[in-house]
Amino acid sequence: MMEDEKMYKSNVGRMPELTDFALVYSAAGKLIVLDLEMKDSLTGYIEDPQPFPDIHLSIRADMARELAHALLECADNIDAALTHPTIKLVQ
Repeated sequence: MMEDEKMYKSNVGRMPELTDFALVYSAAGKLIVLDLEMKDSLTGYIEDPQPFPDIHLSIRADMARELAHALLECADNIDAALTHPTIKLVQ
């Protein structure tokens, strides 16, 4: 998993939020092509949401498996009411 400094400095606001996706795959290329639709995570809360372009992304099958595993683990933690240990909530 990539440990990226920007992940820990970012604010949720003004971050692209995934709203829809489509995909195709190729056994010959061993890759998946994703078409991701995005919006400003603050849409509906602010008057001037930032537009984000759709993203077209290819991902190798092995990396897709790693990503799917990590996403499922995060979703399971959310269902268990757990928050990532590096997140500090400000009230």
